[in-house]
Amino acid sequence: MKTILVLGATGRTGRLVCKHRPDNAPVYAGLRQASYAEGRRSLPDGADASRIVNIDDQTSLSTALEGIDIVINAIRLRDDIAASALVELHQSIVAARDTSRELYVVHVGGAGALHMEDGRRFWETPGFPAVTLPRGIGHAHLRDYLEQHEQQCQWAYLIPPPRYVPDGPYQGRYSRIPPGNREQAFLTDGISYEDFAVALVDAVREEWYGVWLIGGGGAAESS
Repeated sequence: MKTILVLGATGRTGRLVCKHRPDNAPVYAGLRQASYAEGRRSLPDGADASRIVNIDDQTSLSTALEGIDIVINAIRLRDDIAASALVELHQSIVAARDTSRELYVVHVGGAGALHMEDGRRFWETPGFPAVTLPRGIGHAHLRDYLEQHEQQCQWAYLIPPPRYVPDGPYQGRYSRIPPGNREQAFLTDGISYEDFAVALVDAVREEWYGVWLIGGGGAAESS
């Protein structure tokens, strides 16, 4: 039986991942605040237990990853992150892994990493929101790193469309689209946080690998 750690478990996406968790795997909520673990605040529904994680401290990460086979990274870093921040977080997770186990990391991706038909990334176009530009650049760097360099773990990088709706209706379905020529067309798609969370859980259940575009509706390779 494989064990899952959800980083960012008290955020909107992380909570929904815990809610739709696989039934046959223990799920730990990775928390930044001890108040959750001490019972003064409620754990996300679906989490079996918690582990306190300081993502800036390698010892803390190593302790949190003891006995962990799968990490779902749903952490949303601040808007003014450095271009290398998401790559560095991934590298820290891999370096902290339990070496007695094979690690599988599933990342919540970002639309800034999408490839446009003219060779640019979405973050480089006028339509990309300025307020999230640093995070968009960071996601492009993370996608490139995973595709070109990552060999120490299995990974999946799931990209939601720009219209990623926190309180959108739960449809119970999604579209799984492989990367390639359709990425620019994906800009018109949309999905709710909850349907995207279901795709993250399915990625764990079915052990997806690589980059996938996760849209709404349930066409293409769907659940």
